[in-house]
Amino acid sequence: MRFRLLVPLGTALLSFALVQPASAAGSAVRPDNRPTPMAGAENGYVPANRLITVAPGCRVAREAGPSAALLFRTAKAAGVPLTGRDCYRPLSGQVAVSRQWTDRGNSACAAAPSTGPDGKPKGTSMHGWGKAVDFGDPGGMRFGSRGYTFLKTQAARLGWNHPGWAEPGGSACPEPWHWEWVGDGGTLGADPVRADVVGLVPAAGDAGYLKVTGLGAVRPAGAAHSAGSAESVPLNWVVVGSASTPDRGGYWLLAGDGGIFSFGDAVFHGSTGAMKLNAPIVGMAATPTGRGYWLVAADGGIFSFGDAVFHGSTGAMKLNAPIVGMAATPTGRGYWLVASDGGIFSFGDAHFAGSVGATKLAAPVVGMAATTSGNGYWMVASDGGVFTFGNAVFQGAATGLRTPAVGITPTAAGGYWIIAADGTVANRGPAGAFG
Repeated sequence: MRFRLLVPLGTALLSFALVQPASAAGSAVRPDNRPTPMAGAENGYVPANRLITVAPGCRVAREAGPSAALLFRTAKAAGVPLTGRDCYRPLSGQVAVSRQWTDRGNSACAAAPSTGPDGKPKGTSMHGWGKAVDFGDPGGMRFGSRGYTFLKTQAARLGWNHPGWAEPGGSACPEPWHWEWVGDGGTLGADPVRADVVGLVPAAGDAGYLKVTGLGAVRPAGAAHSAGSAESVPLNWVVVGSASTPDRGGYWLLAGDGGIFSFGDAVFHGSTGAMKLNAPIVGMAATPTGRGYWLVAADGGIFSFGDAVFHGSTGAMKLNAPIVGMAATPTGRGYWLVASDGGIFSFGDAHFAGSVGATKLAAPVVGMAATTSGNGYWMVASDGGVFTFGNAVFQGAATGLRTPAVGITPTAAGGYWIIAADGTVANRGPAGAFG
């Protein structure tokens, strides 16, 4: 079943093609599936290094982190600012919630901790594994609300399930806000749903690339070689982006709190990891020398490190849509910011070549890339649509993606790669196909 949700974004309207998940026998997203317990851990006592932050105030199991973070970002880009009002819930939290519902006269409305042989309470909630999120909707999460409609039509493709008991009529306490991660197949051992890739780093000569995941893994293709990864690092926030050095001999990985991880000939110049931010970090760009970089937050706040010079920001502006990415000019004396409605903000010597900010989009913009001359740029939308401005040449879109596109990376010859959350790479124009 297909229908469209229209969401006002300032002067623009964003329309989503909303697709109900397939009902194939192998689908992990089905009412009777539940999350798998976390191996080697106890419900409600999950070690901190096995949890990761995906949104302000929301930590989940590491394995569920990248898809949860993408779900939050996708919702915000669509004008549905979901919050995670209850994510990982330790045993003490489970006891407290159970008591609250019992005091209200309905003890069946929370997973009551059990009692072990030692007489101590044991966690039973899916929140206790870090694989459930109770989402908040500014207008109030209820069946039929904008937040619920978004989740009902978009969460499945990222591995998030609304269990049968939470559906209307499914139990004495249906919950529109409660969703669970079954992206690993769940207890039914169904087909996994991959949605963990966040970016692509090109290799020297555009002869390959590295796929970067939200947990900091780096997967080479073609002639690309890994110089290291953050896969074994106990990350505080999920990784949200990356950037390569000018000679392609190294790269930086960027976390949502502005934490920076440097590999190869990429040098650490500073981060916002210890700062209190007004909005999560969403992108970065390196200077032409490779001796500095800029970070950009969802509110358009800019943070400069090394030889990167601050040229301005949208941090004090009221935006119609969140900032989702940035690109630097070839000189390093300017940069562009792009919002999810396709709005462009130019600073320094960055030339404004046009935008789609006043156009009704089929899906939100998720990233941008500049041409080698700096006289144009591409934008890519989550459905794989591509928009070109200035001397950027349209080489084709990426239709039919199973998961949202998360970025676009240009080649020196004027082609580009479009990367999707499941690791699919669409090569367009003079851009090699490396799988």
